[in-house]
Amino acid sequence: MTNLMAHKIMILIALIITAGLIISPVTAFDTRSGDNIVINEPIDDDLVASGGSMIVNAPVKSITWAGGTLIVNEPVEKNLIAAGATIQVNAPIGTDLIVFGGNIDINGDVGGKVMAFGGSITMSGNAENIAATGGTVVLGKNSVISKDAIISASGYTTQARILGNLTVEDEQNGDCGFSMKEIGNIIQAFITFAMILCFFGFLILGIIFVKLCPAFYTSLVKTGKEKTIISLVAGIAGLLIGCILCVILLITIIGIPLAFFLFLLILLGLMLANILTGALVGEWIQQLAKKEVSLIWGFVVGFIVLNALFFIPYIGFIFWVVSVFLGFGMLVLTCYEAYADSGL
Repeated sequence: MTNLMAHKIMILIALIITAGLIISPVTAFDTRSGDNIVINEPIDDDLVASGGSMIVNAPVKSITWAGGTLIVNEPVEKNLIAAGATIQVNAPIGTDLIVFGGNIDINGDVGGKVMAFGGSITMSGNAENIAATGGTVVLGKNSVISKDAIISASGYTTQARILGNLTVEDEQNGDCGFSMKEIGNIIQAFITFAMILCFFGFLILGIIFVKLCPAFYTSLVKTGKEKTIISLVAGIAGLLIGCILCVILLITIIGIPLAFFLFLLILLGLMLANILTGALVGEWIQQLAKKEVSLIWGFVVGFIVLNALFFIPYIGFIFWVVSVFLGFGMLVLTCYEAYADSGL
């Protein structure tokens, strides 16, 4: 593995893991979603948002974003973590800036480190450290990097004043057109981008689920905690039986609508599976630490740790499979017990 690829992998892993590690505890999240989000009033909480576009025209404590276009015109007190097609930062960031996108423009100062992965990256502000990899990377002449800078790109310009060490790796090999390696890198980048979007999307979905259904959420975690092995078996059996029933119902004309309904229920359960397993992992972590936190923070910590396990080479896929079956089984068992208790 080349040093260039190693740097890319380090940055990509950091985008996932650091996203959870650097967010400071707060009493509440401010969640937003929609096609066109505009923030015109100051937000003292951590803003978690996703959608087509978001423009920030008022100070915010911190931002976690996944979507199309993000434009930040007012200061962010702490961290900005974003994944999107276009990201433009026109105001100071108090601590760290971690971004993944197509076009990234950083025009404001960053109090801590900058980590960026994208097609085009332009840095015009100041920062402590910067690690950037992409198609083109430009460090403007007005930028001051007080410590180290690492750049991996096919085209780069470094006019900034760098007080520490500068490491630049040029990916340009002089070939015209796309090579198979370049196509493979594009596909890999697309898959990674999709995974990051899914991570933030399911994180936001889980937070909303905890807020809207705290009692049901607690019941699900209790089931997983008290009946972990049974939940895992129920998940495997439930998925197999559900798929067999779908096939049987599809054979008959009358059963086709019911088959589609059952399929949608199974799909919904699979979508929630990793969220529920993340909640259970958060409960286990609280037990080990002998410290209780709010439902939301228990879920957030558990979900981040669980997703970090998915990125372990060779065995990450096994963790993912177990997580899906376990979470699906927790949902099946909890719903079955609720049905049995109702006496219907």
